[in-house]
This record gives sequence, C-alpha cells and structure tokens, in this order.
Amino acid sequence: MRKVTLIVNPNSGRGSGARHAPAIVKELHRLGVDAEMRLTRAPRHAIDLVVEAVRGGAREVLVAGGDGTIFEAVNGMRRAGDPTVKLGIIPIGTGNDFVKMLALTDWRTACARIAAGATREVDLGRCGEWCFANGVGIGFDAQVAHLANQIGWLTGTPVYALALIKALVLHHRTPAVRIQHDGTTVDLRITLIAIANGRCYGGAFVVAPNAALDDGLLELVVAAAMSRTGVLGLVPKVLKGAHLDHPAVTHHRVGRVVVSSDEPLVVHADGEILALDAREVEVELLPKAITIYA
Repeated sequence: MRKVTLIVNPNSGRGSGARHAPAIVKELHRLGVDAEMRLTRAPRHAIDLVVEAVRGGAREVLVAGGDGTIFEAVNGMRRAGDPTVKLGIIPIGTGNDFVKMLALTDWRTACARIAAGATREVDLGRCGEWCFANGVGIGFDAQVAHLANQIGWLTGTPVYALALIKALVLHHRTPAVRIQHDGTTVDLRITLIAIANGRCYGGAFVVAPNAALDDGLLELVVAAAMSRTGVLGLVPKVLKGAHLDHPAVTHHRVGRVVVSSDEPLVVHADGEILALDAREVEVELLPKAITIYA
C-alpha cells in the first residue's frame, strides 16, 4: 500500500476540512493509499508541514483544503527544493477555483485521481517572495478577496457575492498605475488587474477564460477605471467569461509583468492577501514548476 503524507486544513470551507478529514483518510485507504494525516494549526502552517514532509523523505504529499491551502502547499513544495515530489490536491474549500482547471469536482473524485497515479507538470507564478497556482489580483478583486476572508458565516459563491457588494459600496477606487510587459508601458487608471494561471476566481468568476496551466504564459487581464454602475454591468459578463471584448478590458499573454503606482494597491495571490498598500508588484511565470496528480 502506498504511504503518503496528507495535510488537512480543518478550517477550509468554513470547517468542511475538519468534517471531511476522517472520510478522506478512509476513502484513500480503500483505494490503496495509506495516508498519515497532519492538521494545520494556523495560517501558513501548511508551508512548514510540506517542507517537513519532503525533507523527511516523502515522495508524494497530499493537501486537503481550498485555494489558500493550495497556495501554502505550492510554496512549501518550492521551498523544500525537490521538484520530483508529487502533489495531490483534495478540494474542500470555499471557492475551489484552481481545481476547476483539473476537473476535480469533489474530494472523492480527487482521491480516485490520486489513487490512479496519473500526473502532469503545471506552471506556477511568482509574485515577490511568494509562488501562486491560480493567479494574482490587484485592485478591486483583491479588495473583494480581502473582504471575503473576513466573512465567516457563509460558504461558497455567496461569500464572494457579499464581498463584491461591500467592496463596491465601501471601497470603490480607481488607482493610477503603470503596467510594464514585453517592452510595453501603459499608464492608466484601473478597476482591477488579474494576472492569471487559472481561469476562475471567487468561486464563479471566469476572469481569464483563455488561461491554461501548462502553456508557459500568464493571462494579463486589465479592467480600466469604471464607475460603480460600470462594474455592476461587467459582473454578469465575467461570470460567463464573456468580458474580454468589453471596451474597458484589455488582455495579453505574458511571461512577466510589473505594476507600479504612487497609490496603495491591494494585492492577493490565490485569494491570500499579500499586501494592502503595495507600490510595486512584479509577477513572472515559472514554467512546469510542479508535478500534480491530475
């Protein structure tokens, strides 16, 4: 029987991690995978647990949680420094955005995929000292992520819907930024900037419909400054991934991008807030950076 390390975030999905952990271990065992479970105890703890597992000899590490847990796991894998170690992802989070690219619809499907053993190499991104799996957001969507992380009494897409309304009413800003990529420099006021490896953010928003996990490029999607009414009009299009032809939206495929501003910028990576007052954000692609079960 295969022996693996399973790292579970018990707080993922508003407690879904704690509720499902015993069933996940049992299902893996039924499929021939003997999982030694470790529970995270605090934010960023999964990073340390992954590093500890890999440096202790683990050849495959499984993580059960949401996009924030995946964010920690990929950072742990990169810090451990062994690219041959395989990562398995079991989605039990609120948004589960990254796994939509892998067609992992639930934790049972993920367990079966891990047991089957098929893998693929996928790209990651880097933003400052952090790696990310799904994407970086600057501006409005980062403010939404910040507010969503403070909502503890809802689950799933309604969390992001409420956070979006609060951001629109209380935190609507259009900071002036400079965007540099591929020898091009653009100065403009923005509503948001998404630099995406995956397609979806916030549980249901198809921000980068053309993104792929292994194409060696990131999708840069920029929404220029819009009024509150303009943002509300754009939301239905983003839900369907039909916003790229909107007159306020531009998009490019990039390997590296730098965003700078004299105004404070809110920045998230995979829903985890990296800064509330950044003045410069540098993002680059890390091709074929990690091997995952898929």
